Amino acid sequence: METNVQTSQNVKIVTKKERSMGELLNIIGIFIFCGLALSNVTNPPPSSDDTKEFLLFIGGSAMIYYLLVNIYFIGQIGRKIVFTILIFIGCISVFMAIYLTDNPIPH
Repeated sequence: METNVQTSQNVKIVTKKERSMGELLNIIGIFIFCGLALSNVTNPPPSSDDTKEFLLFIGGSAMIYYLLVNIYFIGQIGRKIVFTILIFIGCISVFMAIYLTDNPIPH
C-alpha cells in the first residue's frame, strides 16, 4: 500500500469587500436628507421664502453632518474634534432653548 503525499498549496480566499461604518453613515445621510428634501415636494411650505429657508436648512445640516462623519473616521484626533463640536452644539442648543423661553418671539 502506497501513501499519496501531496504538498500543501497556498490558497487565496477572496471575499467581498465589506462596507465600512463611514460608508454606511454616508449612505444613511443620503436617505435622511433626500427624504427631507422630498417632504418639501409632498407638503410644501406656504411661501417661497419658507421653501428657500427650508432648503438652506437642509443644505447646511447636510454639510455639517458629512463634515463631522468624515472627520470622525480620520483617526483618534478626529474623534476628539467631533465630540468637542457635538458638545459645543449641544450647549448652544440648551442655551437657545432657555433664551427662547424667556424671550418669546411675537407672531
